[in-house]
Amino acid sequence: MRPVVFDVQRFSIHDGPGIRTVIFFKGCNLECPWCQNPESINLKHEIAFYPDRCVAHRDCVDTCSKNAISFKDGFAIERELCRRCDDCTVHCLSDAIRIIGKEYTAEALMQEILRDLDYYQTSGGGVTFSGGEPTLHTDFIYDLLVLCKIHGIHTNIETNGCFSWDKFQTILPLLDLIFFDIKIADGAAHKQYLSQSNEKILYNMQRLVEAHAPVEFRMPLIPEYTATYKNMKEVTELLLRNNIRKIHLLPYHSMGESKADKVSSGLPRLGFKPFSSEEINGFRQFFEDREIETVLYR
Repeated sequence: MRPVVFDVQRFSIHDGPGIRTVIFFKGCNLECPWCQNPESINLKHEIAFYPDRCVAHRDCVDTCSKNAISFKDGFAIERELCRRCDDCTVHCLSDAIRIIGKEYTAEALMQEILRDLDYYQTSGGGVTFSGGEPTLHTDFIYDLLVLCKIHGIHTNIETNGCFSWDKFQTILPLLDLIFFDIKIADGAAHKQYLSQSNEKILYNMQRLVEAHAPVEFRMPLIPEYTATYKNMKEVTELLLRNNIRKIHLLPYHSMGESKADKVSSGLPRLGFKPFSSEEINGFRQFFEDREIETVLYR
């Protein structure tokens, strides 16, 4: 099977050095309540609905052969009936219904990457594989990495760390950089909030450090979940035990919540306010007081 890509983002400057193209794969093996890309969770194509664009013309209702769309109490999709045939999106006059996700061959996706080869070369940039969780598609990414190396393109992967070490070893020599997320240090809390234990994540973290891999660790700062004194203290201890002296901090924002209902992701509405500059500076100081350098993403 070809993996499904839900976005190819060009001219990114936040996902590694220089100007980058970020490939977002669908499919994830964790269930983070604060997910910033809820359209990435499902491995398959999805129908997304954007109510602000809908003009209620209802051609989509007449077009759907499975009777999966209705306007009884406003627009609704019965997703268990939907076969993602794309007919409704073709007949939607206002682009309110869209298919999320597209299949690519490695060669076709490589053509997208090569569009900005000049920018990579002049800025020290390259390509970043993200998601979702890109390591669900290791075999496909291996083919892409080989093509990238032929063209001298810098490569990065953004991972939640929940992967098979044996499979990851096949792509490790082809990666110039790895962004590895550490979210919650306590195993029981990790399983409670994110659906899986972090045992595999901690194992992979240790193996990458021991292998002197080009890995940089990141931590999302989420109110009540990760940005607590207890969790930050435990993450600090985890980093120091592995002789890791730098952490990338990713402050919470609510962008994902605005997209969650469009694909019926089932994610909760957290309703948290973004941290103030003073609070973020406090988090940075927490780590730096413990001799861990911080890199801040805003």
